[in-house]
Amino acid sequence: MKIKNYIILSLAATMALLFAACGSTDTKETPVVKAYGPGTNCVEGDCLEGKGKVKFAKDVEYTGDFVTSKVSGNGTMVWPTGSKYEGTYAENKRNGNGTFIFSNGDTYTGDYKNNVKDGNGEYKWKDGDVYTGAWKDGKQNGTGTYKWANGVVYAGEWKDGMLDGKGTLTWPDTSKISGIFEKNKLISEQ
Repeated sequence: MKIKNYIILSLAATMALLFAACGSTDTKETPVVKAYGPGTNCVEGDCLEGKGKVKFAKDVEYTGDFVTSKVSGNGTMVWPTGSKYEGTYAENKRNGNGTFIFSNGDTYTGDYKNNVKDGNGEYKWKDGDVYTGAWKDGKQNGTGTYKWANGVVYAGEWKDGMLDGKGTLTWPDTSKISGIFEKNKLISEQ
């Protein structure tokens, strides 16, 4: 009788682990829900330590790597709005290199730090404008080039998302203005 009860308990424990790892339930008792909150469901693979697919509340889906119950490694996050990020994660945040396709058609390919554009990257607006260069705290900071769809190009320094420092504006007819910019205004021509 003891052996039979032991086998039944072992099977029950194994089933509980399988349901927790695969996310067949949506209760507060599963490790996936404890890690990510109510409404979370691991729909494929190992969402605790390995590769898997998790569906978060509000229909956000992530497919990729998990480390100690966290989104870490390479993966793809898709939002119901149509936005999509494919790249590197660490500790449940975009960290490293990746591509974010926004629901409005804009794209950003480059570096992230703690879910924010930080490092080098290229942002393409759906209207044809393109910025390539340095980012800090989600804004253009450092050296970068902005090409407007109308052919005007600014190459130079940026601060907090604005032309700030030495730079050159070039028009499609090749005429140029070089100088010092401050908060998007030319303050001295060189």
